Amino acid sequence: MKPLKLVLTDHWFEEIKSGHKTHEYRNFTPYWENRLQKFEFSQGYFVQFQKAYRKNPERMTFKIDNIRLVDGKNTDLHIDGLVFDIELGERIR
Repeated sequence: MKPLKLVLTDHWFEEIKSGHKTHEYRNFTPYWENRLQKFEFSQGYFVQFQKAYRKNPERMTFKIDNIRLVDGKNTDLHIDGLVFDIELGERIR
């Protein structure tokens, strides 16, 4: 199975790399619902983060431990409404 590929800004990439951020959040929209649907209640899926849009960007891959819907107020997004919470597991590379 191909990993879920997400491009992050330098700040959020470094937060995940350092271990300070262990969850990635995405708005609850039809676009993200469709993209994340196949990853939701399955084991053995991965997410690959890319550091911004640049030539030869740094990448890192993590196991996805869980994907669930949570209230967006207490997340990085700070929005009123539901968001997808992608819980990161072990770093693979």
